Amino acid sequence: MAVALVAALLLGHQLWAGVALVYLAWRLTTWRCPRGRRWVGLLALAMVGRCLLHQTVIQQRTLPAARTGTYQVVVQPDAWQVNGQLALATGRLGKEPVRVSLQLTSPAQVKQIKQLTTPVVATVTGQKGPLLPATNVNQFDYQKYENAQGVANQVRGRGTLTPLAPASPLAVVHGWRARLTHRLARFPQPLASYCQRLLLGQNDPALGPTITAAQTLGVIHLFCLSGLHAFVFVALLRGGLLALHVTRETTTWLEIIALPLLWVLGGGATSLTRAILMLEFQLLARQAGCSSRVSWQVSLILHSLLQPGVLLSLGGQLSYLLAWGISRCQFQAAWRRLVAIQLIGLPPLLYAAYQFHFLSLLANWLLVPLFASVILPGLLVIAVLGPGFGGVVRLANGGLQGLQATLTGLAALPGNCYFGKPAAVVVVGLLLATLLLSEEEARFRRRWPWLLGAYLLCFGVIHCPLSGEVTFVDIGQGDCALIRTPLNRQVIMIDTGGQLQFRSPGWAKRQPAQRDRALTTSVNYLKSRGIHRLDYLCLSHRDADHIGYLTTVVQQLQVKAILVPQGMEKLPELTRRLPASIPIIPVTDHSQPAGLPLTVLHPFGPGQGKNEDSMVLWGKFGAQRFLFTGDLDRAGERAVLHRYPQLQVEVLKLGHHGSRTASDPAVLCQLRPQLAIISAGRKNRYGHPHQSTIQSLKRQQIPFWSTQQRGMITYRYWGNHGTWTTKLKGSELTWMLPPYARN
Repeated sequence: MAVALVAALLLGHQLWAGVALVYLAWRLTTWRCPRGRRWVGLLALAMVGRCLLHQTVIQQRTLPAARTGTYQVVVQPDAWQVNGQLALATGRLGKEPVRVSLQLTSPAQVKQIKQLTTPVVATVTGQKGPLLPATNVNQFDYQKYENAQGVANQVRGRGTLTPLAPASPLAVVHGWRARLTHRLARFPQPLASYCQRLLLGQNDPALGPTITAAQTLGVIHLFCLSGLHAFVFVALLRGGLLALHVTRETTTWLEIIALPLLWVLGGGATSLTRAILMLEFQLLARQAGCSSRVSWQVSLILHSLLQPGVLLSLGGQLSYLLAWGISRCQFQAAWRRLVAIQLIGLPPLLYAAYQFHFLSLLANWLLVPLFASVILPGLLVIAVLGPGFGGVVRLANGGLQGLQATLTGLAALPGNCYFGKPAAVVVVGLLLATLLLSEEEARFRRRWPWLLGAYLLCFGVIHCPLSGEVTFVDIGQGDCALIRTPLNRQVIMIDTGGQLQFRSPGWAKRQPAQRDRALTTSVNYLKSRGIHRLDYLCLSHRDADHIGYLTTVVQQLQVKAILVPQGMEKLPELTRRLPASIPIIPVTDHSQPAGLPLTVLHPFGPGQGKNEDSMVLWGKFGAQRFLFTGDLDRAGERAVLHRYPQLQVEVLKLGHHGSRTASDPAVLCQLRPQLAIISAGRKNRYGHPHQSTIQSLKRQQIPFWSTQQRGMITYRYWGNHGTWTTKLKGSELTWMLPPYARN
C-alpha cells in the first residue's frame, strides 16, 4: 500500500495520496512489529527514490520544442504497427526509448516492414519533439502514459529501414514473435485477429467492433493477455510435461524458465507481468519449501519498482485489485463472491470509463469459463497445427464469428449505465469500503445497502450539478462547443468538428480508426459528466470541419433534434448520415425553436449550407453573453449587426477559425467583446488564425484565447457568477504556434 501511494503522489500528482500516506505513517507508529515497520519504511523510501529518479530522467530527456534532423532508431521486428502509409513503433535512439512515426512512401516499403523478422535501424529524416499532453478535460493523456513507460519524445518523418543481426537473446525472442505474427496472419478472419491478440498481445483494427462490445460489457480483460492466459499456459505446459512422465520437480523448473519467454512473446502487458511475477514467486517458493501467501504483495512491490506508474493505469489497477479479490474474497455463495469481485473493480472502472453495463456480471459468468476451457486452449492448438488443417480452421473461425455476433448483440441490449466520473477521493473511498466489505461474507450481507447508498449519492451529485457551463472543445482544425444549463436541464452541442479526407492510393489508405477525435474529446467529456443525450445539435453549416464527426455523435449520444440553417436539410451529405428517427429542423432568424436557450440571428433566408449561410447563435449564460458565428464571412457579420444594431456580447467565438475572411475590424469595434475565442488546429495547413485577425484583436485590445494554445476552454457559472478555466496553462504548446498567435 505504501509503495502504491508514493507512486500516486509523486507520479500521478494525486493529492489525496498524501493524506493517505500521513494516515498510514500514523498507523505504522502504532504497529507493534518493529521489523515490519522497518521493512515498510525501507520500501517506501526505495519507492520515493525510484519515482524521483524516473521523473528526473523524463524531465531531462523531454525536449522543449521539436528539432529537425536525421535520427537512427533501432526497432525490434515485432514492435511495428502498420496502418496504410503510417508505421508506428517504440524503439531506441541510442539509450533513449522513443516513439517512431514513419511515413511510408511505397508499397515495397509497406511489404518490407510487414515481413520483418530481425531488428532494423530506422533512419528517419524529420522532427524529434516532445509528446503532446491531453488538451481536453478527461481526455486520455498519451503523454503521461508514455512517460510512465520511460518514453519522453517522438520521432516523425520519412526514412529507410536497414536490417540488423540480433545482438542479444532478447532480440532473438522478438524475432520469434515476429515470425509467429506472420504465421498467424495466414489464418482467415476473425481467427487471425483472435490468435494475434490473445496469444501475442497484438492489436488488430479488424477486431475493433468486438473490442468495443467487450468494453461495453465489462469483459475486455478476456481480450487482454492477463492472469487467465498465464494460468492456462502453465496448466497446459504442466499437463503436457506430466503426460510425458517428466518429474514434478523438473516440470516446475521448466515452468519457471518458460514464464519469462511467455512474457516476451505476450508483449510485456501490465496484467501479464503481474500474473507472471506472482506465478514465478509461487513456483520458486514451492521449490524452496516456503509459503507463497505474500505473492500478491511481492509482485506489486517488484512491479512498482520496475515500472513506477503501474498503478496509475486502469489495466494495472484492475489487474491487482481483481487478483486481490480472487485471493481474499472467500465467500461460500459463489454468486455473492462473483458480485463482490466485480464490485472491487467498479470504482477505478467508473473513474476511467464512466459507465458500466448491468449485464457485465452475466457476461463474465458465461465467458470466463468459455475462454479458460475452450477458446484459449483451442487457439493454442490451432496455432501449433497451422493453417493447413482446413476443417479445424473453418470450425474455429465459425465459432469465433458466432462469439462476435453474441457479444455485439449483448452490448446492444438495454442496461448500459452512464454513471459519469466520480472525484478521485470518492473513488478511493468507495474502493476502500468495498475492500473492507469483501473480507467477510457476513459483513458484506449486512452492509451492502450502505455501499449502494454511497453510489446513488455519487450518481446524484454527478447528474444534477448546480452549475452550468459553456465549453469550447479542442477538436483540432474544426469547431465544437458545448452548452449545459444547471441540473443538466438542457445540453446543446454547436458543431461536431471533423477532419478533411484527402485522396490517397489504395496501398496508402488507412483502416478506419476505432476511436475518432470526437469520441475521445467531446463525446468522452460529456460521458464523463454523466451525459448521454443532446437536446439540440446545432450544425452551423455543411463544411467537414464542422459536421465531419456527425455520424459518431449520433451513434454515441441520444440526439433529440438537429438544427441546421434553412436549405441545408435537403443536402444528401447530411441526410445520409442520419437515422430517420432524428428530426432535422431548418431555422432562420424568423424561426426560433421552442426551448432552445439560444437566439438564432442568421441566416435571414434559405441557402445551401455554405459559409455565407452559417447559423449565428446568441445566448446569455451566467453574466456572459456569447455569440457563435460559424464560418460566416465579413459581409454576413456586417449584415447581422445592421439587422441587430443593439447586439451586445462579452464573449465572441471568432468566425472561420480566425481566418482573414471573417472577424471584420469594424464589427469587432462595434461589439467590443471582453474575450475572443479561436478554435483551430495546431500547425494547420490553412494558417488559422490569420496574422491580420490577431493584429486586429491586439489593436483593439481585445483579449483572445485559442484552443491551439489553451486546449479546452470552459466558462462555468452559478446564477450571475462564473469562472473561466483552461485545460492547458498556455505555455505547454507555444512551440507549435506561430509567434503572432501566442499570448
